Amino acid sequence: MKSLMSSIVDRRRFVARLLLAPVVTSVTTGCVTGRNRTTTGPLYSGLFVNVEPVRAKGIDSYADRIALYQKRGLAEVYQGAIASGKGLPTLTAEIHSISFGSEIENIILPMGMNQPVFPRRVSVTDWLEGFAVIRQGGKEIKRIKVLAAHRRDGNRRWSMADDELRLIELTRFFAERLRDEVGDQ
Repeated sequence: MKSLMSSIVDRRRFVARLLLAPVVTSVTTGCVTGRNRTTTGPLYSGLFVNVEPVRAKGIDSYADRIALYQKRGLAEVYQGAIASGKGLPTLTAEIHSISFGSEIENIILPMGMNQPVFPRRVSVTDWLEGFAVIRQGGKEIKRIKVLAAHRRDGNRRWSMADDELRLIELTRFFAERLRDEVGDQ
């Protein structure tokens, strides 16, 4: 014969499991359906980056760095979707403009304090604009405008030492936006 106390404990466990079931399900579903893209086969025979529109604006050496990091970002985002020599179309990321920006928000406290107690909160938004160009047999078959605005928050001022990291993050984000805009799943 069960005691009254054990039946109360059993009911509490049952209710707790009912309440936790949606949480466990959403966490495991979120882990499974992250940013992983599935490909049924190769999509392109090659990935290319064209930075000549940016180079024409007089930033030669910087254009080379943009091209280097953009090529790496595309290779990561399109990993497993490239098969050279299969007669598939090629994908070119044309970079037309880049802009680094920052917005600074101060926390100012009243009562005559000259210096804020909390450090500056910095929000940085960087932009990379261009096109995704798909070519087949030397002919352009599709051109899609891509704009990537990458925002990052922090608690300090940005310095030139952060420039390289910002460029890497921005080009990677542009590669992801490009794949989304083209519709390659």
